[in-house]
Amino acid sequence: MTLTFFRRLSPRAQLLVVLAEGTYLAQRWEDEGGVNLYHLSDAGRGFFVEVAIEPEQQRLLILRSFADNTPLADYAHYVQLPEN
Repeated sequence: MTLTFFRRLSPRAQLLVVLAEGTYLAQRWEDEGGVNLYHLSDAGRGFFVEVAIEPEQQRLLILRSFADNTPLADYAHYVQLPEN
């Protein structure tokens, strides 16, 4: 699935695709709570989707898709590589 096709889907359909086909990568924190990062494959290198859900009302707060690496910097602080 391409990013262009993904963005044409409704927010509900996007969320279902992410949860069914996406690979969970990391979580970062904002004032509203945790934002989960997923990767979806396509014929190229794929794209990323951020998802945040308000836990009490199960309301979608953030559903943001992108192919650029720049937003990934927000997750760098939370990544821990194993020591040799």
